[in-house]
Amino acid sequence: MNASLLFSLGIPAGQTLHRQGIFHGVARARGGAATARRWWHGNTNGGVIHRLAALLLLILVNPASAQGDLVELGARLDPAQGAVPGQRIKLEVTVATPRWFTAGTRIKLPEVPGLILLQNQDFAANATERRGGESWTVQRWSLDVFATRPGSITIPPLQVSVAVSRSPTETYKATLATQPLIVSTEIPPALREVESWVASPSVSLRQTIDGALDTNPGAAISRRVTIKATDVMAMLLPRIDTLSDTLLQSYPEPPVLRNSSNRGSLSATRSDSITWIATAPGASVIPGARVHWWNTETGELTTLTTDPLSILISGEAPVAAPSQQDRIQRAVAFTLLLLSGLLLWRLLRWGLLRRLAVLWQRIGHHIGRLWVALTGRVLPRQLNPGGSPGRSGR
Repeated sequence: MNASLLFSLGIPAGQTLHRQGIFHGVARARGGAATARRWWHGNTNGGVIHRLAALLLLILVNPASAQGDLVELGARLDPAQGAVPGQRIKLEVTVATPRWFTAGTRIKLPEVPGLILLQNQDFAANATERRGGESWTVQRWSLDVFATRPGSITIPPLQVSVAVSRSPTETYKATLATQPLIVSTEIPPALREVESWVASPSVSLRQTIDGALDTNPGAAISRRVTIKATDVMAMLLPRIDTLSDTLLQSYPEPPVLRNSSNRGSLSATRSDSITWIATAPGASVIPGARVHWWNTETGELTTLTTDPLSILISGEAPVAAPSQQDRIQRAVAFTLLLLSGLLLWRLLRWGLLRRLAVLWQRIGHHIGRLWVALTGRVLPRQLNPGGSPGRSGR
């Protein structure tokens, strides 16, 4: 008899067929447990061949049941309801088999508008369970879901590729699909007037200053504001905005985002840095940073703030240094002047300058004669200039 078939029925190859092994294999077929029990008790005196024939008939009637029982797939959300947009929702995918896994499990995440789906854990949590008197191998994969808007959003079925043993020499591979899941989030009354918030069980806000607040024009003052939170991603942490000031020239830097994951725990950090240059004497106040924190454990809103900066600028404003464009223009003008002087010196050395002057004089003489020829009178000023004036007749 085929060893893989015996193994799928719970009968090790090379051993005599016995009542418990055959009944276990028939009962494994979905919907066939009662039929197998009735068949067994009604045929205790029958031969092994008849029992195997009935077993093969049952498998042929429902051929997918023997393979379908090799893997069980499930998925659930935690919390299923009551979360706010931006709060971490865990999506747990469970893969179980009475055999063992022969290759890595792969989960394909869909793109869902209004949701951020991430697989922050590289490995599953492995365990064993007793089900119906037999040992099952279980994998639990933890995915993270963040809603970016309130309402109900459906996650389509996740595609899960698995590979488990069907026999010592044969592997069963399949791509299974979970059931659709619905993510429901809402905005509580305390958050309806808030533009942005951090949904987390723990949030901290810290500010560091580099430079004196009592300073002179031209001096630099730097500030760094750092937000740290758990169970959230850094891309969901808010940006720290700074108002402009006429006495300060601001130079913000790109934010620094960091994420870390350790055994299912998430932590995120965002740092915003900016440097101000004092441009004129006077007093200026920079407001403190503000972050709205929605505590996901207590369901309460807390506003975290830093101290404002009071800057006093005294002394005369420094002379503005020339810009790079001004320096380039000055260099070009100096170069042209130097080249012009060099060209004039070369002309004097070769005697070409005097020759050019004589040539220019001749050209001017010819132009004058041509002008006279073009503008002169055709007739003389007086007819018969050598004769006597005529007389009139009486």
